[in-house]
Amino acid sequence: MRKVVLITGASSGIGLALCKRLLVENDELHLCLACRNVSKAEGVRASLLASHPTAEVTVVQVDVSNLESIFRASSELKQRFKRLDFVYLNAGIMPNPQLNLRALFSGLFSRNVRFYPGYLTDDKPVGDSPTQGLYSSVVCPGTVLTNLTYGILPPFVWMLLIPIIWLLRFFANAFTLTPYNGTEALVWLFHQKPESLNPLIKYMSATTGFGSNYVTTQRMDLDEDTAEKFYQNLLELEKQVRVTLNPIPGAKKVRDQ
Repeated sequence: MRKVVLITGASSGIGLALCKRLLVENDELHLCLACRNVSKAEGVRASLLASHPTAEVTVVQVDVSNLESIFRASSELKQRFKRLDFVYLNAGIMPNPQLNLRALFSGLFSRNVRFYPGYLTDDKPVGDSPTQGLYSSVVCPGTVLTNLTYGILPPFVWMLLIPIIWLLRFFANAFTLTPYNGTEALVWLFHQKPESLNPLIKYMSATTGFGSNYVTTQRMDLDEDTAEKFYQNLLELEKQVRVTLNPIPGAKKVRDQ
């Protein structure tokens, strides 16, 4: 049975590089490309199938900045699949990208929890109990240059910065630079037993000054009690959002009275 892998933001950047690398690892996968731009995703789908004809690749439309779109995609995925083996939460929201050098270097060396691509996996085969184990990991792709990144500064500035960044890789291996290098930790996690992973560890892609990729780890500054309270608040928020998007029949009439 094919393993089903869902990747958000799969039409470009790290998401697209991850699709290509996973199919090199296993060309019998069923990749589901969760993207905002369906036409662009269909083009990526055709390209992936051309290079890996034994794979299965499908597309689901989702805009991660729109809750209605997220719930609609979730319902569609439930109808399509009995299970998802791996979920790569790569897509993000960047309405006004700006270069913040202080935040950049802080993120490279800090253990503080920040928003990085997430990785989820399910450990139970189809047919088992409906209560299945869900494992989650935090992944840092390093400093990757994509279309979003290049749009922050004028092209001539990047021409000046790139040689400096390459030199910095000899001192800070978090400068992965390319989407391919940035997916190193994501591909590494694909091969791990989920129960062996530490949820308090951040798994990071790294690249040496000579261009060799590897995975490193760093314990996150995370208070477990605070994290549990935050999680419970998120569950409550989810309930409120669901009620807002899908009100109980008659509820509006009662409120109007």
